[in-house]
Amino acid sequence: MNGSAASELKRLLGEGNVKTGSRALSSYFREPVSDGGLTVVTPADEWQLADTAHFCYENDIPIFSVRRRYQGGDLAGRKGVLVDLVKLNQIKKIDTRNLTAHVFGGVTFDQLAKELARENQRVLYPVAGTSDSVLRSYIDRDILMGSGGYRHIQYSVFHAMLGTGEKWVSGSQQMTDEGHADFREDQGPQFSPFFGASEDIFGIPYYGLVYTYPNREARSLLAFGFDELKPARDLVYKTSRAEWCFEVFAANDRYLSVLLAGGDAGKVAGLKKKLNPWTVVITMEHHKELVELWERYNKEAARERGGKLLKGTVPEGLEAALQKPWIVPDRDFFKGRCDNVFAYQYFKNVPSTFALIDEKVKAAGFKEETGKIVVPTYFGGAAYCEADLYWDPADEKQAAAAEKARLGAFEALLDDKAFVDKPVGKVAEMLYSRTDPSYVQMIKLFKKTMDPKGLLNPDQLLEGV
Repeated sequence: MNGSAASELKRLLGEGNVKTGSRALSSYFREPVSDGGLTVVTPADEWQLADTAHFCYENDIPIFSVRRRYQGGDLAGRKGVLVDLVKLNQIKKIDTRNLTAHVFGGVTFDQLAKELARENQRVLYPVAGTSDSVLRSYIDRDILMGSGGYRHIQYSVFHAMLGTGEKWVSGSQQMTDEGHADFREDQGPQFSPFFGASEDIFGIPYYGLVYTYPNREARSLLAFGFDELKPARDLVYKTSRAEWCFEVFAANDRYLSVLLAGGDAGKVAGLKKKLNPWTVVITMEHHKELVELWERYNKEAARERGGKLLKGTVPEGLEAALQKPWIVPDRDFFKGRCDNVFAYQYFKNVPSTFALIDEKVKAAGFKEETGKIVVPTYFGGAAYCEADLYWDPADEKQAAAAEKARLGAFEALLDDKAFVDKPVGKVAEMLYSRTDPSYVQMIKLFKKTMDPKGLLNPDQLLEGV
């Protein structure tokens, strides 16, 4: 982008909201960025966001949006404007009666949690988030703690900025002024679901209504150790299906040792020795009498499946860990980098799914042990299966093996008919090559309708789209 365009953006947004050069880009990428082709803009309100989009549209300047804490390497060499919503961090309203928070895209989980605590409420946290933004996490369909007993969709309606500078309004707000009839979830006969995990190729979601939950009278956490995956899986399924929980998951010792280490790599080995091969974690929140009843049911179900009730530092550490979102880049501390392979499967296929991932990881020559977690969604209707790969980016051989393992595992999962719900990069190419061509054509048609010049996040979901 030339200097006159940058000067005009500074006039529109203010000097402090427009930055250029490698230094301005460095925080958005894991690796050092030498190319200063992207101009970073941080609009302070929706009007500045609209001005940015309109200016870029009129001058044929590509717009890219910050969609996760670290952007993909392919973006580092692009030219155009990189929009970061970090300053759109206003909490417009907390509606305690209707259990919603009206938030802009820059509002973080930590920020919203502090405000909700004043109202004795909370939100559901991601298990494998890639962004600290609440709205971004929910739009991108991150798997959430609480998915075992609550609907996966955690927003009601949202607003998005189109590439032209016009505003897209979803759901019931298309029909009435804001503040009325907001509670139709965005799952009806409309185009809004296209925005989910779309890499913002249709529009940049910048505002929405997200669901909140009251803190109940009583809360309890139970943890059970297992020597094998299958009985742990069965307990997770039973607890979720019977609705005896607020949160429930099963994780192996490698995953939990990294999680509980709190960012200290030196603690991981010692923690792993204290853990069972698999641990099932169940939290219960409700009236005191109901929590006590669920505790009894869950202990009996665990005992029938050979689970050992855990006490002491492990449950205490897990309770502390559940009070914040789990973001994948936060696990980089262990080896330097953490990537994950994930998919949804039927519960009966959980063991074979992990076996398939292990097979491809081994075939790629990747020798580090993987962290594994299983989270139920929608009352046990499906199981989210994730395997974390921990590796050292300074080790070229290991980095190549990690990438080969990741892509090989995703390809095998797709061939096995597992559901990958938010593919990016080469994984997106794999997925869409396996779908009906008419579906890809529909994406292209909708993209052309919403972004006629093709300037909004070009090539970020699929090359050429």
